[in-house]
Amino acid sequence: MRPLFYLCSLCLPILILSCQSTRKENKNPYTEDKEPKLTVNLRKMVMSQDKANSWDEIEYTEIWNPQKTAIIVTDMWDRHWCESATERVAAMAPGMNKTLTRARELGATIIHAPSGTMDFYTDTPQRKAAINTPQHNAPEGFPIDDWCNLDKDKEAALPIDDSDGGCDKPCADGDPCEEMTAWSRQIATISIEDKDFITDQGQEVYNILVENDIDQIVVMGVHLNMCVLGRPFAIRQMANLNKNVVLMRDMTDTMYNPEMAPYVSHFEGTRLVVAHVEKYWAPTMLSSDFTGEAAFAFNEE
Repeated sequence: MRPLFYLCSLCLPILILSCQSTRKENKNPYTEDKEPKLTVNLRKMVMSQDKANSWDEIEYTEIWNPQKTAIIVTDMWDRHWCESATERVAAMAPGMNKTLTRARELGATIIHAPSGTMDFYTDTPQRKAAINTPQHNAPEGFPIDDWCNLDKDKEAALPIDDSDGGCDKPCADGDPCEEMTAWSRQIATISIEDKDFITDQGQEVYNILVENDIDQIVVMGVHLNMCVLGRPFAIRQMANLNKNVVLMRDMTDTMYNPEMAPYVSHFEGTRLVVAHVEKYWAPTMLSSDFTGEAAFAFNEE
């Protein structure tokens, strides 16, 4: 009996070591980085190396942490002075809401920025959350709350003429739509959830981005040739702050009348402005990267 006992006692440490080794290997997957990841397909335009005054379209992929991503919803108002613009906002809003819902599920920060309507949201927790976010100073001398006009040092003129206001159709009475402040809030089709923010201030947006350690900023909304480029929280501003800003190109629209240069369809005019953004300011993406569904398109398009 002693020899058998002695043999077993010799094997026991080997068995223990073997079990420990197995347990250690099984733990290895849990040492891997568990940071959430989102694959984003981006597109931009770069100056051609082969042909003067020509641009090449470049597509590439980035991996983002959605918890370090913010989406800024720009001026998706309940009503616009141009009736056809109001109709397109209403058509786009359900798809935009689906995109935002998925982005929230992934952990993204949602900032609703319906400019000029903050009185409507005064008592909401989302507006108070934006106001109460700790102050973070922008670079010294940076005009954080200023509108960003076309910058001739950084970009060419816009490829569309929107000097008539850009309304592409008459109003229902047959007369041209009259420019006025028609909006009072963000369109109700887009949900504003508990952890979202509401603001139209460049400084407040900057505070939210810094406080929440945001690395990527997606801008969606209207109108691309005006507010989406020019607002103090939108594309030119974010690019001037050296932020990684991206336009969601299927979730935007322009104010463009085909009776103005370059005399193309309204939707071709929008595509031209998207290309302008891709050349001079930011890459673009599609909502599909969040939803896994087909990109949005207007029925007329």
